[in-house]
Amino acid sequence: MDVKGTSGVVPLRKVLFLVLILCAIFSVSLSKVNDTNDQILNAKKPQPKPAAPSRSSGHTFHFAIQGNVYPLGYYTVKVAIGNPPQLYDLDIDSGSDLTWVQSKSCKTCTPRSQYYPYNPNSNIQCKEPLCAALNRNCAPPTGPCKYKIEYADNEFCSGVLVRDFISFRLDDGSILHPQLGFGSGFDQTPSNHHHSSHIKTAGVFGLGNGKTSILSQLSSLGYIHNVFGHCLSSKGGGRLFLGDDIKTSKTLVWTPILRSSSSSNIEHYRAGPVDLLFNGKQAVNGLEVIFDSGSTYTYLNKKAYNVLFGLINNDLGNKVQRATEDTTLVICWKGQNLFGYFKNIVLNFPKTKSQFVLTPQSYLIVSERHNTCLGILDGSEELGDINIIGDVSFQDKLVVYDNEKMQIGWVPDNCATSSFTNAKSLRVHHRGNILS
Repeated sequence: MDVKGTSGVVPLRKVLFLVLILCAIFSVSLSKVNDTNDQILNAKKPQPKPAAPSRSSGHTFHFAIQGNVYPLGYYTVKVAIGNPPQLYDLDIDSGSDLTWVQSKSCKTCTPRSQYYPYNPNSNIQCKEPLCAALNRNCAPPTGPCKYKIEYADNEFCSGVLVRDFISFRLDDGSILHPQLGFGSGFDQTPSNHHHSSHIKTAGVFGLGNGKTSILSQLSSLGYIHNVFGHCLSSKGGGRLFLGDDIKTSKTLVWTPILRSSSSSNIEHYRAGPVDLLFNGKQAVNGLEVIFDSGSTYTYLNKKAYNVLFGLINNDLGNKVQRATEDTTLVICWKGQNLFGYFKNIVLNFPKTKSQFVLTPQSYLIVSERHNTCLGILDGSEELGDINIIGDVSFQDKLVVYDNEKMQIGWVPDNCATSSFTNAKSLRVHHRGNILS
């Protein structure tokens, strides 16, 4: 459920020694990412019919994340698709199911995708189960499975469902090449409200819990357990994993995923009820929230937003001044060293006694004009009564989506791209709790 944002519009996401050290760290981190990509691209070409693993294989696939909340407004991973494989920068999106890549024949393409447009291998037919999960009215039975997706920001994406090899690297260096279904996009209509991040990437890496999700397909084929997680760094970058091998030494807190009551094929990671606390006091109660990595910012319904902003504004008093000339986001204050004036916001889940804490770093950004802006927005115009936790609030937290046990977990963590290589390995057992 992509609700992205960019600058200038309201969105519906001793010195020389120090320099040498930073350069060395960046070089090592970048070389690890490049080595992984090179191994995938140079791996032995996949065979036409790769054998599916046993259900007990329990692989976990790790990806380095690139991007940031501001000024880019999105986080991406490089996914190797095709035979021979090509790397595509895909926007990671827990709020939508379908993974899609802009195709060679696309009408509205990103400038970057012109350099590596996807050339479809094999169309999925209307009669196939994967198509039925996306387009129930597809016809004729042997015809191509066409789709049209509308995102929450009113962006439309159209294409056909195809099947091709997607390559995944294991921790031991081996490469797996399952054949999976995804979208080959041939038309994209940007949102009228803002410039969507999809215009800047080659497509979307859909991680919802519907049947067309890459995550669900890998799970049904027995490659992984139906679990994934992301850790987005406030300094940019981060890590993503598919599977249940969580690399952290910290204990996560959990809350259940709510079952969808909608007839729509789209599933969301909904949780609640949630009480919104500001400065330790209850502001709003009984909310439901959607965990959506496809959204740059956090969105509340009109009532919750008005109550929260009123409390923030009253608490600030005359300590800071509004920067009305800065239109990066709806609300900005003059100055960039203001985080100390703001209080924590807490999403309290009373049924599980778990709390999702938003420090000022998890709901504020510093604009290019060096002002401090509120990354929590009124989403009522585009989203109605829906509340979304977006990337700004995921920063520096490990967030895990466990579809086997229908729960979401989180914990503050170091989300630097290279940190997972040295972290302790934990596995989420689908019949028990996290164990070392």
